[in-house]
Amino acid sequence: MSHNGIAAALRQRFKSLRLRILLPVIIMAALVITLLNTLYYRAFTLMITQREQDMNSVGFDTISNSVVPLINASVSEVRGILSDSWVASYARHQYSSDPELVNARIKCRDALRSEFASHDRVFGLLFMRADGSLFGTIPKANIFADDPEQNPLPKKMKEQILSVPLGQTIWVGPVSEADICGFDDGDMSPSIMIAAWKSVNASYGECYAMMLLDDSIFDDLFVAPQDGKSVWHLFAEDQTEIWHTGKDTCPDPGKLISNSNTGKIFRDENGLPMCSFSMTMDSPAWTLVREVSMEGYEQIVGGVTRSIAILGGLVLLAVVIVYQLWLKRFMRQFQSLLNGIIRMGQGDLEPVTFEPSSIEEFNQLRHEINRTRVALGEQMETIRRMEREQMEQENAKREQERIARELETARQIQASALPQTFPAFPDRGEFDLFASMTPAKEVGGDFYDFFLIDSDHLALVIADVSDKGIPAALFMMSSKTLIRNELMSGCDPATALQRANVQLCERNTSKMFVTVWLAVLEISTGKGMACNAGHENPALRRAGGEFELLEYRHNMFVGGIKRARYQNREFELRPGDCVFVYTDGVPEAIDATDDMFGEERLVDALNQHVDASPEELIRTVHEAVDRFARDTPQFDDITMLCLRFIGA
Repeated sequence: MSHNGIAAALRQRFKSLRLRILLPVIIMAALVITLLNTLYYRAFTLMITQREQDMNSVGFDTISNSVVPLINASVSEVRGILSDSWVASYARHQYSSDPELVNARIKCRDALRSEFASHDRVFGLLFMRADGSLFGTIPKANIFADDPEQNPLPKKMKEQILSVPLGQTIWVGPVSEADICGFDDGDMSPSIMIAAWKSVNASYGECYAMMLLDDSIFDDLFVAPQDGKSVWHLFAEDQTEIWHTGKDTCPDPGKLISNSNTGKIFRDENGLPMCSFSMTMDSPAWTLVREVSMEGYEQIVGGVTRSIAILGGLVLLAVVIVYQLWLKRFMRQFQSLLNGIIRMGQGDLEPVTFEPSSIEEFNQLRHEINRTRVALGEQMETIRRMEREQMEQENAKREQERIARELETARQIQASALPQTFPAFPDRGEFDLFASMTPAKEVGGDFYDFFLIDSDHLALVIADVSDKGIPAALFMMSSKTLIRNELMSGCDPATALQRANVQLCERNTSKMFVTVWLAVLEISTGKGMACNAGHENPALRRAGGEFELLEYRHNMFVGGIKRARYQNREFELRPGDCVFVYTDGVPEAIDATDDMFGEERLVDALNQHVDASPEELIRTVHEAVDRFARDTPQFDDITMLCLRFIGA
């Protein structure tokens, strides 16, 4: 091969070498840009979904912790309606003439309307006999379908209600108001939820009570979590939508619920990016879903990925330019050799001077790069450590704020669960009643309750859970509901505590228990029965006398042993008698020297003003405890209940 041929071959190989070196650089840069875009998209998406998930906790807890007590309170408020004489009379449906039937129907309607008019959350009240016949009232109709074939409820719903067991409440619906009324005036609620339970009483036999709630009860609950980009949905167990905050109902609840809590971004029916989060409540088992628009986030991600691509292209261009300059300098000797070969091909036989390029420059460059890499690594580690510390501080602050919000919500929920309106029964002059509860923490384990089982029987309850804080508050709510439900079903105090004890023991994984003093007073006679399950000794003042503690053998506390048995203790109150009950936070209050307030100081405080009203007596005892403790922090919940019997 001639010298010119050799030169041409070397020149071609040189060009090929440059391309083979440059091509991997371009491919690697493209892969890095793609990888950065992918990692950024995933990291940003994960960060956003995690941020939204953190925002859910407050909204979900606030709504779920409000919905269940709200619904349970509504159910409890109307549970005793069948005890009304006109409602029970119509439930028996024993009339010999049409005028008598019409008269009873009018009185039954008036009794029901006056009942649910006093409960703003209750939409209507219906009752169904075991044969399927129906009677009751809602705002736009009075329903008296004494013929079972005229019952307007859907067949499936009627079968669900007739199969409900005694002592259990089920939820059916939603059903439209038009379906219940049998007509549509164009302004009826489309989503009526029905709480149904079975009642059995010797005065009217077997009957099924149905409390109707329309979706307006949820309006106030969903005001606080609104952030302008979320849509809240509430679904029944069969995924039928009960309520939503957006303009339109959800077209595909199954898709929305299945994609919840997965961290995935999916497209809705309009092609818009969305993510969703959900939780299922315990009772009723409704599903709460928060649907969040990711359109704004996706635009941000798109803009940043485009910026990464443009910046990567510029960096690649700069790398190519630097590479060309470096290659030109590095291959200078090679070009000198190539020029010598060309000259030799042209007949110039002078020796070609060629010195191999030294790698000293590369060694120096490598050392400089390593020093720069180490320094940069130390700086990056310092920055990452500072970012971690700042993130940990921000997370701790957010966690403290979240806990504070949850405790405040829990305190409000617990306070709303206890009777707060006094006088409690302004239309009943046979007795005067007052109670108070001061928790040691944000929420407590003490509770009191009082309610009319019927027009002549008053239930009194005071209790103390063995722990404090949120766990005790949850155990308190469960105990309170169980005891109230058993008393409303007609049980005496001992039987009510025995049944509640069995139910609490079955699921008491926390090993907590509750001491209870429970009494049922027959208002017309002053006679009653009480049961003391490990609670403090009550104080009694007979008319004209002073307060004394009633000391006697107590029963086992509730929630400890499933086979525990409880006994009633009969008593009789005469006009002017006064009963004072309390939790151990009163006698066990301590001062700076760890001395306890004690029962003797309690009795002395009560006897300072023996003729005072129940409210004044409770205030007097509380002030005595505060004076005794002074600046010593309150160790335990302080709860008191006082009843003065006036008589008929």
